[in-house]
Amino acid sequence: MRFSRWDAVRHALTIAGLAYIAAVWLRLVPYAEPVPSYGPMFDAYGIWNAWSGGLYDIPWLDYEAYVYSPAFAQIIYPLTLLPWELFAALWTGLAIGILFWMRVPWMLAFPGVIDDILRGNIHVFLAGAVFLALRARPWGAGAWAFAFLTKVTPGIGVVWHAVRGEWRRFGIALGVTAAIVAVSVLTVPDLWREWINLLAGNTGATPRIQVIPLPLAVRLPIALVVVGVAGWKNWAWLLPIGVMLALPNVWTSSLALLAGSAALWVADRHDRTIVTMPTSAPPS
Repeated sequence: MRFSRWDAVRHALTIAGLAYIAAVWLRLVPYAEPVPSYGPMFDAYGIWNAWSGGLYDIPWLDYEAYVYSPAFAQIIYPLTLLPWELFAALWTGLAIGILFWMRVPWMLAFPGVIDDILRGNIHVFLAGAVFLALRARPWGAGAWAFAFLTKVTPGIGVVWHAVRGEWRRFGIALGVTAAIVAVSVLTVPDLWREWINLLAGNTGATPRIQVIPLPLAVRLPIALVVVGVAGWKNWAWLLPIGVMLALPNVWTSSLALLAGSAALWVADRHDRTIVTMPTSAPPS
């Protein structure tokens, strides 16, 4: 197997990203001072700690606040029974594993990806969900439920399937989401009321960090156009960008969704290489 210069760069970037993440965890280099005693994973800690009191007791925009749906909290609940150190290691390992699964581990050196993993947010997971929805057929479309049950508005990505006439996958995406919501609402209706009130009460709140300082009401139509164009032109790599624009807030960690764009571009290029590869002539 030929080892190209690009292979060397990819491996170097992967090692550099892993080394930096390890260095932050070992407190050899500073990150987001002051770092709490449990480490820099503010967002993951909020998920792990969500059930320790009222699910939505910590105010929106505060560190360690849980702001996702009750359904996601219920699904993740078994993992919250683990000791924090084990949960943090598993959460970090899963995020890194998704990048390897998507064949873009070199994105570990990308600042947005590093930020997302170190904070323990879910943008790498969201990138993986988009990749799964497009690459696993047809039931992979159910991965859109992850977007709907966490950050909600990135679920606009399902429009990709509608534009392309993939109605079975479109139905699977909405059906899986609806089924999970129905079960959750039946079991914890009060928490759903709390969550809806939380979302409504913080509409228009100004985040601490904004990479794209435009309100969601402006970005969402733009995101819809981007997703529509992606589906129409069959530009899979563009879809994660549309999903990113549809986030409630686009900040540094949100840029981790670009790992999904890189992965889909690489996968599409690989597919085209296989299709155009010349076949051996049949024996005479």
